[in-house]
This record gives sequence, C-alpha cells and structure tokens, in this order.
Amino acid sequence: MLPSKNLATYCYYGMFSNCISLEETPKLPATNLSDYCYCNMFYECSSLTYAPRIEATSLASHCYEYMFKNCFKLTDVQEILPATTLANYCYNGMFSSCCKLAKAPNLPANTLKESCYKGM
Repeated sequence: MLPSKNLATYCYYGMFSNCISLEETPKLPATNLSDYCYCNMFYECSSLTYAPRIEATSLASHCYEYMFKNCFKLTDVQEILPATTLANYCYNGMFSSCCKLAKAPNLPANTLKESCYKGM
C-alpha cells in the first residue's frame, strides 16, 4: 500500500512505468489528489491484470492521465472509479490500448470537465 492520503503534484508520476513483470498494484488509498499525481504510474506494465480501486471522489487536473496505458492484460476495471467531481483531462487516455478490457468502468459523475474522458 502507498500510505499517503494527500498527494502532491507529480508525486507518483511514472512510478512503475515499464515494469513489464508487475502483476499486482499497491492499494491507492489517497482521497486528496493533486495535478498529475498518478499520471503514467503503470504505463506499459504489460503483465498487469487487475487495477486497484481508487478512493478519491474529487479529482485533480490530469491526475489519472495514461495511468494504465498499454497494460495489455488488464481485464477488471469495472468498480474502481468512484469519483463524482471531475477535473480537466482527469481520465485522459487512462486505459488507452488496454485491449483485454471486457467492460468499461462505472462512471458516476454527472458534471463533466474539459476533456475529462478524452481517449479513456
């Protein structure tokens, strides 16, 4: 588990990027996000099959941008995104090229921001 519940700008940016043998992610309990905090965090982790539940309900700009891009074996993302308050580009490209996804995640937000779901 990554224990921090309050994140700083770019704090986990690209942290596990290109870890091609990574099969499981740590828990992500943060509820206060910051711009780009999880951007590219699991980018090209091609062995990853599961995405953790993300606890934040209010998002920051670009916070999950390309977080799981090119995670080719990722299959389960249905219940991971509880956010109801979005931010600009918050989910931009989050699951881009995740070709094994069978279902899209639930998206409970009813007020959108600029390009919040772009390329998701």
